[in-house]
Amino acid sequence: MATYPLNVLPPQSTVLENNFVTENELRHRPQDYFDGSDVVWVTLCGALVLQMIPAISMVYAGATDRSSTLTLLRMPVITAAFCTVQWYLWGYVLTFSPAPDPATWTWYGGHTDSMVLYRALVRPVGAPGSKIPELLYAFYQGMFAAFTPALVCGGVIKKFKVGRFLIFIWLWSLLVYYPVARWTWSVGGFGEQNDVMDFAGGTAVHITSGTAVGAIVLFHEFERHGLKIFSRAWAILSPPSADDDGPAEHFRDGNELSTLNVKVNGSSNPASPANAPRPDASGNGNASNIPNTHATAPTANGAAARGSMAPPPAVLPSENDPPLAADAPHSLNNLVLGTMLLWIGWLGFNGGSALGGNMRAVSACAATHVAASSGACVMLVLFWWLEWTARKWPRVFQDDRGGATDASRGHKLSVVQFCDGAVVGLVAITPAAGFVPIWAAGCIGAIASGSIFGLKILFQDLMRQDPLFIFLLHTGGGFIGMFFTGCFARQYIVGLDGFSELLERSVPERLRLQMADAFMGFGFTLGMTLAILFLMKLVLRPFTGTWRLLGENERDKLEAELEYKWRIE
Repeated sequence: MATYPLNVLPPQSTVLENNFVTENELRHRPQDYFDGSDVVWVTLCGALVLQMIPAISMVYAGATDRSSTLTLLRMPVITAAFCTVQWYLWGYVLTFSPAPDPATWTWYGGHTDSMVLYRALVRPVGAPGSKIPELLYAFYQGMFAAFTPALVCGGVIKKFKVGRFLIFIWLWSLLVYYPVARWTWSVGGFGEQNDVMDFAGGTAVHITSGTAVGAIVLFHEFERHGLKIFSRAWAILSPPSADDDGPAEHFRDGNELSTLNVKVNGSSNPASPANAPRPDASGNGNASNIPNTHATAPTANGAAARGSMAPPPAVLPSENDPPLAADAPHSLNNLVLGTMLLWIGWLGFNGGSALGGNMRAVSACAATHVAASSGACVMLVLFWWLEWTARKWPRVFQDDRGGATDASRGHKLSVVQFCDGAVVGLVAITPAAGFVPIWAAGCIGAIASGSIFGLKILFQDLMRQDPLFIFLLHTGGGFIGMFFTGCFARQYIVGLDGFSELLERSVPERLRLQMADAFMGFGFTLGMTLAILFLMKLVLRPFTGTWRLLGENERDKLEAELEYKWRIE
């Protein structure tokens, strides 16, 4: 029978010899070999990561426009459940089981004794020092395997049907997430062999999910415009001419509801206050001029019955309706509440990656909170400064035709920018939380937030099919976090768990390895995601008769019909 080394035993243990232990001994007396505080802490952190899945549903549903709210509210939860089943069946084995030859690294694990978690029970897992049971480790990592695909759901707005996306995300988890997670965290992987510092998933979680959304957008644009996407990208990046009307621009202001230079019936008309939606009295960001489909239903004599539960007819968008901001948030309340739940859950996301209740976990939680706070404040202040400057000197800020932008938006603090800044800070600190001191965490959050804020101006045109900025927030934040982890990592932080050591390397050498890991994750994810999408198109087209992405008007009507159906069932 196999034996396992346990060099550190919990204080309450009655075992005198602590060198090797059999699996039977672990089953019969787990309290003598595992510290109960470590088990409780990692279990709690796994539950906090699970909470992040409905939180991301609220963020996506609140930040998107009304027509996509139902899709984005349900898709992360459904996706997480499907990917959890896959993790239970074979995901854990493929990601973390040893290779047939321990001396070589493989893309997938080679042992099958933990299929459906059959033997994943009490075998010790973890870094040198105190360890946790394997079932607990599989449970905790399974939350990451469910949360990462849930992040990708934000890229399916008006692009894919639900069933087709679930097929895609199953293949994506198998072919992208599992190999990247394996080379990041598994023993013998690229990260472990080269001492790459990725504490909680800068590459494996955020760069992969953000790049997957970027690949979906690229595939969507290629399906619509073919090779013309390159000329369209060049037209966006190149300076506009004086007589160029330019494409329709949607600028996210403090209320996220202003529309600039909207083309209507072939002419470019600036959005007037009468046409632009405004938040209602409750401040939830719903447009007051959108027909109210949640009003009380009319009775037989035509009067509205107070408190009646009978649904009104579904209101479908008309081609003659006034133009609305394409990215007007459906509910700022849901956006803020979802962001705060993400913030809380991220403490388990990063703190649990210490795999024990120790001071390194405390440091990771504190770094996470400081980075999120600094990122949120920096992006909020930068947006306020930009709006104040535009109001003070309107000629400095011009639209794509050389005209001055609307200067009446000044002095508005944007809660959406606050939430985006918090998420950027959380993403950037993810790979660094267990490596950098607290003072560096604030710097990382602030620098990442400022950098992403500046890039938003470019990406709101370059990636218009990603209105939630998922590619920018997660891929950009992941790259920044991986870079500054190499700059600020300190041994006295790594050693707070009492056992871990940071390999002595120069900062340039660390940065080379950090960026190599990040670019490997980016390139592998981009290429494999596009391959999956084109393969699905090739395979499914003979059975479905066509591979046509839903148009915007079709998706709007479909969402309205689904909303009506959901409310009456």
